Amino acid sequence: MARYIKANPLVARYLQLENDRNMVSDGNYLFWQNDMLRFGPLTQLNDILVKIGGIALMPHEARSEQDGTICRPLPMATDARFQQPIKANVNDAIVGDTNTEQGADGEGENTDNGGNGDEGQANEENAEGDQQPEASESEQTENETKK
Repeated sequence: MARYIKANPLVARYLQLENDRNMVSDGNYLFWQNDMLRFGPLTQLNDILVKIGGIALMPHEARSEQDGTICRPLPMATDARFQQPIKANVNDAIVGDTNTEQGADGEGENTDNGGNGDEGQANEENAEGDQQPEASESEQTENETKK
């Protein structure tokens, strides 16, 4: 299956595709898999991605990047031509939120397993404001099936 490649603007400039490919909300670009042929054969796509600091995306993942619902961070390029300074605010927010959510989820799971399900819901409401309806509905379903 064809993949989309998310890479930074330096790659777009190198490929001269800045006006031909979609820019996503974080300022990076989505490329077609065939655009990577300028770097080598597609059998070496993983090596190319490491070199340019890009990631391969399935079509539905690329769509979520375009919609702005998900923003995946890019790894640092190993080729100096494609290295750009990391935006501290963006990456800190992504890394910080991920670590916080994992800690909250771990605590919530312990609370759910050993105690009242409502306490776990309260923790999730505080930690994950946007995902509150999905989490609470699934927990309610789990609690109803346990009864």
